[in-house]
Amino acid sequence: MSFTDWVRGGIAQRRVAIFLKVIAVLMLLAGLSHLASILSLTGISWGGRPLQFQAFDVTLLLANLTLALGLWRTKFWAVVGWVATVLLLQYVPILFFTDLFASNARERATLYTMLAIHAVFLGTFFALLRRKGGS
Repeated sequence: MSFTDWVRGGIAQRRVAIFLKVIAVLMLLAGLSHLASILSLTGISWGGRPLQFQAFDVTLLLANLTLALGLWRTKFWAVVGWVATVLLLQYVPILFFTDLFASNARERATLYTMLAIHAVFLGTFFALLRRKGGS
């Protein structure tokens, strides 16, 4: 059985589908937080923010809302997109370009906490998939 077939079979399981719906709600909330940032509802003018934050707000707004819909519907492309988004748009920029996103220890701790939460979600997802083979 290929990895793709294993994931496709796993997301058909009820427990994985429920987990993906929870992730979809969290992605929707994350997308709304980026929208609030763009609309300057967070207390900081969006136009006054650094360019990298503006670019990531727009990118993550679109990605989060699109993936929320796909994850809610338990689509394979959304699972792949979710994993890729977490790795490519969260882990890589934050771990390799930390100084661009965090100017002090408190901001770095916040970003690393966010990455730890993503790791827990990804680990839980793959653990739920793994249980399929054992049950």
